[in-house]
Amino acid sequence: MLSLFKEDEKPISKEIALKRAKEILISFLNKGLIPSWEEFYHELPLLGDEDDLLQIQDFFQKLTTWTFLGPLILEDLTEIIFHSPDQIQKISYSGKKISCTIPIAEEDWQLWLEIISVRFKQNWNVQEPFTSFYADLFHKKFRITLIHSSTSPKNISKMTLRSLATRPHDISTFGNIYGLKELVKNKKNVLIAGSTGSGKTSILTSLLSEIDPEEHLIVLEDTYEILSPHPNQTRFLSGRTNETSLKSYLAYSLRLSPDRIILGEMRSHEVIPFLMAMNTGHKGLMGTIHASTAADALNRIALLFSLYSNEVSLNFEKVMELVCRNLEYVVFMENKKVKEIIKILGSDKGIPFFEIETDLKERDKEFNLF
Repeated sequence: MLSLFKEDEKPISKEIALKRAKEILISFLNKGLIPSWEEFYHELPLLGDEDDLLQIQDFFQKLTTWTFLGPLILEDLTEIIFHSPDQIQKISYSGKKISCTIPIAEEDWQLWLEIISVRFKQNWNVQEPFTSFYADLFHKKFRITLIHSSTSPKNISKMTLRSLATRPHDISTFGNIYGLKELVKNKKNVLIAGSTGSGKTSILTSLLSEIDPEEHLIVLEDTYEILSPHPNQTRFLSGRTNETSLKSYLAYSLRLSPDRIILGEMRSHEVIPFLMAMNTGHKGLMGTIHASTAADALNRIALLFSLYSNEVSLNFEKVMELVCRNLEYVVFMENKKVKEIIKILGSDKGIPFFEIETDLKERDKEFNLF
């Protein structure tokens, strides 16, 4: 028997011991604590076999140290989606998806994710089923998102790890960018569109390097992803109240004499002050939006404005006119590459008109824009 356990206890079976070990670990978690092995060890019941202790130690180390994640995280991946222990999706920078597994027992899956939430001091439960936060894992930065099992018909929790770049990617990695750098330098109003994971935020971050460091940038996001080395910048991160919403921050930022306003993602009310800032003469505005094509981005931004502006006198046709009069270019991203850039010419009866840019720099030399 193991001499460090209490002598007046009787040894218990391996199955009961493992069940008791889980109960002990859960009791620590309920206090918001993750015990060290020594703290956990001294709470264990009397065991009859040293192999039982080794099995419990293996269980404890897997759930609390996550060393099995090391090789996975060190791969060159943009995102890892944890559907279950036997279904992990690795997504490469090119968008390729590869499935793999991790050595966590199915019955320990929820407990492992609970430990992660406690380690990073997150409230994650039935009342607050979604949480997203930033963390360093094996010397790499990630945005971690946890989705509680209570939201799933199959009662399975999930986790995603999105890799965060520590510095902007070289603009050349996005393929043929058609003179896009020059558009930014000349303070054109640019919208970057694409699906989730298409590279919208990555190229936006890279394009900020083309901006004169003497300019005052206002950068607004709901999650911290945009990297900007500029010395003269003011950043806002949205919260859960009206006062800390992107819409409120955008309206307030107009009082700060910005040279440019950069909006991380347009989803709702924030589209109104963004477009109105363009309409009042602000130049060089940039933002991102989810859309299936460059043209679809125009319809989506007009639809969002119509839904959230509460201006019943503005029909969709007028809204589209507002969009096309102030937004100058849309960049469409796909699989981390620039697929298309369109120059907006105007609209007629709610239908936008544009031309597809093939070589902005060569074409515009005659106008001395560059």
